[in-house]
Amino acid sequence: MDKKSKTHVIIPILFALVFVFWGCHGQSNRYDPRLITADSVLRSNDPDSALRLLNAIDGDKLASAGDRAYHALLLTQAQYRCYVDITSDSIINVALDYYMHHEGEQEKLTRSYIYKGAVINLLGDPEGAITYYKQAASVAAPGDHFNLGYANMRMGSLYRDNLVMDSADIIYLKRALYHFQQVPDSFYIATCLSTIGGSYAAVNKNDSALVYLEKADRLIKTLHLTSMGIVNQRYLADLKMFSRDVKDIVEAKNIAVSLADKDTGERDHLLLIAVYTLAKLNKPDSAQFYLKQVDKDKLSDGLRVFYNDCFAQLGRCQGDFGQFEHFFRRADDIADSLLTNDMQRKLRDVESKYDNEVLKNKSLRYRYNWIISLVAAALCGGILLAVIVALRRKLARRKRLLRESEDTIERLRDDTARLNEQLNAHQAMSNELKQAIRYQVDMFNQLVEKHVTKFAYSPKKFSEAFERSYSKNRPNDSFWITFRSYANDKYNDIITHSLQTYPSLSDTDLNFLALYCCSFSTSVIMACMGYKEVHSVYNKKHRIEVKLGDGQKFDDYVQLFRGL
Repeated sequence: MDKKSKTHVIIPILFALVFVFWGCHGQSNRYDPRLITADSVLRSNDPDSALRLLNAIDGDKLASAGDRAYHALLLTQAQYRCYVDITSDSIINVALDYYMHHEGEQEKLTRSYIYKGAVINLLGDPEGAITYYKQAASVAAPGDHFNLGYANMRMGSLYRDNLVMDSADIIYLKRALYHFQQVPDSFYIATCLSTIGGSYAAVNKNDSALVYLEKADRLIKTLHLTSMGIVNQRYLADLKMFSRDVKDIVEAKNIAVSLADKDTGERDHLLLIAVYTLAKLNKPDSAQFYLKQVDKDKLSDGLRVFYNDCFAQLGRCQGDFGQFEHFFRRADDIADSLLTNDMQRKLRDVESKYDNEVLKNKSLRYRYNWIISLVAAALCGGILLAVIVALRRKLARRKRLLRESEDTIERLRDDTARLNEQLNAHQAMSNELKQAIRYQVDMFNQLVEKHVTKFAYSPKKFSEAFERSYSKNRPNDSFWITFRSYANDKYNDIITHSLQTYPSLSDTDLNFLALYCCSFSTSVIMACMGYKEVHSVYNKKHRIEVKLGDGQKFDDYVQLFRGL
């Protein structure tokens, strides 16, 4: 490869390397590296470490608005997942306002909607939370399975926490499970399996509950998720404590007693399971022991119902049916007040309103698309009409050219007829000449067959013997004089003109020219000229072209006289 070629190859490569380096450098500097690290730690399900990293960064001193928005999003996310007491949505608003007005940040916009919903739910606005969760699901990219899973999981949990007992939570949690399985994310897969099992248990679908809880238990043990394992075991205890099978009740009691002393948020719930199951097993003293450990002032609404159910069960166990009826009715009243709470209706109304708005917007888009389609159809119609007109003009032009071509062909036919009459005048001479040439060709073929058979394995001897034999049978001078006369007559004095104009042409050149004018094949010309290979014919043409001078081509020279 020469130096110039190397330069042509190297320069594009250098440009490509510079472009790649510049692109990578620009990408790496798009956000503060500390924020990218914190995001990576969050994605690895270590929110405590991420929160420490983010607390060490002063968001107000970050260089760009994009960094400040990113910091606000990550800080809210880490605080929420670390159960920090969030008292305002001002931080997440910084992120949401930025990403709503900057394209190319679809994933971060999705997360901003999710954690805006999570924060305002903590602030006591579950209706608003549903709207933001649904917005997150609507703006997420189809392949953004993690955020789609998390948005659906939060919606399912919100319905579950607000005791919407129409399995809406299960629907959303199953959607979340599907998306987490696509990632896949084992932590959240386990979370969804466990929560779905608990939800099935709450609506008395025990078989389905057991399937999900057992799947969750196997995965939780594989991942060594202690806290989640306690929650899942509590769900199993919830499921089994209402069974009529004594073995299930004993298993539920054992789960509750073994886990009650663990430092988790499930302690009161587990203590109440222990109380309820011991009462069903006719062990009131042991049940009273665990009941005294329950912190009744911190019980949620759902656990207050369970708390009264435990007192009712104790009364039944001790034969005090007055206590049983009192606490049973009290638990029933609390449950009724929770179920008749209009929060469930409000949540459903908000979701329906959101869905209706989405449908309305879709309808408007369809209407606009229909109008655009009509305009596009009109434009296409105009273009099609113009194409048809152009094609018709082109067709008319082709018809005109066809008529002209037919006229030209007719004139050529007349010219051909006249030429045929001229050729017929020379036919006798032509036949005589062709017979003489045929004699030469036959003689050539006979010599070839004779010497090939005899000297098939010695090309050198074949060449020498062929040359000796052929030299005795070459066309004589009288043959060439007659042949030149015929060519001269056929091609409008080409031989005479060549002798006068190009005196350097030899007799052999003129003989070759005469053969060529009569359109004989290369093999015939080889035989008549005594050549042994095709290259000799082409070399002869080239030598004659040199003698003609001025770049004159042999074929063009012959053609000049053909048409005179």
